Amino acid sequence: MKFMTQKSIDEKETHLKDLVIKLLEEKNFSDYDLLDSLFAEIKEEIKKTRQ
Repeated sequence: MKFMTQKSIDEKETHLKDLVIKLLEEKNFSDYDLLDSLFAEIKEEIKKTRQ
């Protein structure tokens, strides 16, 4: 189970990096809500795995 959670976190981290690069390249900051949502999800998953 721990592997699945780590994989999920890794996938979200990759998606987040891709999104940030896209935003910086396009200077399109309308996706801030999506970024905030992804950061919140990642923080929650990290908290769960550290308990």
